[in-house]
Amino acid sequence: MPRLVYRAAARRGIAEIAAYIERETQSRSAADTFIGSITDYCEHIATLSSMIGRPRPELGADYRSVTFGNYAIFLRYADETGPRSHLYIIHILHGARDLDAYFNDAPNDGEGA
Repeated sequence: MPRLVYRAAARRGIAEIAAYIERETQSRSAADTFIGSITDYCEHIATLSSMIGRPRPELGADYRSVTFGNYAIFLRYADETGPRSHLYIIHILHGARDLDAYFNDAPNDGEGA
């Protein structure tokens, strides 16, 4: 099973989603429940024996994406200590976002993945 690693941009995305849900619902519990569900889904992806997701070479080298509700999860498998030893969650964004604009403006976290 690959080691699951959340990049800084994905962690920021999760925090932004939680803040949005809490603001819109006035419920920290609703935000925590949703964030628990999306992180559980990422953990599930890491347990799968095959690579999943749509290839997204236009957004980054070896990027793939999967959906979770209204959100897109951008990920990348890496062969650091063996074949597909790591699964990087790179970004988590609402599906209505302008992805081209986001990826063109996204800060480089200095994290190489």
